[in-house]
Amino acid sequence: MSITPGQAVAFAGPSGSGKSTLLRLASAQDRPDTGSVVVDGVRLEALSSRQATRFRRRIGVVSHDSRLMSALTAVENIMFPLLYQKVSFDPYERALHVLDAVGLAERAAAEVSDLSDGERQRVVLARALANRPRLVIADEPAAGLDHRAATEVLDLLKRMTGTYGMTLLLSTTDDAVAARCPRVVRLREGVVVDDTTADTGPAARDAARHWIKRSAPVF
Repeated sequence: MSITPGQAVAFAGPSGSGKSTLLRLASAQDRPDTGSVVVDGVRLEALSSRQATRFRRRIGVVSHDSRLMSALTAVENIMFPLLYQKVSFDPYERALHVLDAVGLAERAAAEVSDLSDGERQRVVLARALANRPRLVIADEPAAGLDHRAATEVLDLLKRMTGTYGMTLLLSTTDDAVAARCPRVVRLREGVVVDDTTADTGPAARDAARHWIKRSAPVF
């Protein structure tokens, strides 16, 4: 399997089909028993534990069980990871910017306990995208949310990764969620059984060429 920069790919299938395992491999949380996983030119199975930790700081991870730090406010939850990275921007200003992008500018000073489930997931999304990673991993990002909150989170995820030309890998058991991505890879018992790319038309292809700066596969 090869995924090029700027693609939005949904991995679909029932529980136990291997979706989360695949995303854990792509984010260097697990190591493959055989074969190779290469992300943005980095061969992940060759990384030491310390190198894998540094690699994970380069990607954005969103999942239904992502945890926010309850002792911090919304903006502080986004700032905190940036303080441990060598960033060329002001972490506080960037945190405010991404909160505004997900529609939570007025909730920046709110404590986690005062946020709704949908708002918390939008903070998780903002935190994952604050460093503008080339790769975003989203493992069932809308699971457990009501329909309205789920729709908001998925629309924001697709729009923001598309705006910055990020590659999006998303897992879901819901065909309606998978259909939001132009490429859908279906898994069954750890095996790819279908790989379909929608005809997105010349306008979308021109936009993709504008986003993509490097031609090498990102995954």
